[in-house]
Amino acid sequence: MQHQVTPPASASRELSRDEGLRFRRNVTFGRIVFISRATPAIRVVSHAMDGVDLLLGLPYESEINALLTHTSPVVYQADLLDAATRLGWSVVLSGRAGLVEDPEEVEHALRRLRPWPGERIDVVVRIHPELVTGFHVAEVGAGGP
Repeated sequence: MQHQVTPPASASRELSRDEGLRFRRNVTFGRIVFISRATPAIRVVSHAMDGVDLLLGLPYESEINALLTHTSPVVYQADLLDAATRLGWSVVLSGRAGLVEDPEEVEHALRRLRPWPGERIDVVVRIHPELVTGFHVAEVGAGGP
């Protein structure tokens, strides 16, 4: 006789700005979204926190470098979702991104960033979040919503 396992009841709730910033500290990678050649472009990148700002390590790509020569609007998304339980969180921030050019700041960032295996970091980008949104899905009655 087979027994079907019923997944725990879960609920989703929106995250506050502070919660979103706090959750983002739990992962070291996410996705940067920017406009390139009049279309959205997405790259998976490593990140580290610097206060509320986000530092990204990117390989050199002329389209990214050209975009970020001036402070540019971007979107960054990070999450930690479990495919089996469908529990976790996702945070999206919108803000202005620019290249970090001060050699000491770049060195500091490089010590903190954890790139993907085989990924090289040629440029460091700082994003100052202007808008932070997100959601958290947790089991009902287990410290969740």
